[in-house]
Amino acid sequence: MDAEKYSRNVTLNCPTCGGTDFEIPDVESQPVKCARCGLEISREELIRDNSENISENVEEVKGAVVKDFQKELNDTLKKAFRSSKHIKIR
Repeated sequence: MDAEKYSRNVTLNCPTCGGTDFEIPDVESQPVKCARCGLEISREELIRDNSENISENVEEVKGAVVKDFQKELNDTLKKAFRSSKHIKIR
């Protein structure tokens, strides 16, 4: 399976104004600042406030991984047993 296929970028929104542009300092312990409204918020709080959006994206990727894995497994089993008269994979 190609892991790059499941890579996603999740856009985080400011909890105050809904903006998506942030000034991000080099030091992780410093708060990020919304470029639109000026709200300063820690990275942890920003992630927590966007947890629903993040969870939705995770569920979408999980569904795609399961579907692709099932297809790959089915194709592999069909290929392995294609010459057998007694075993059929549907």
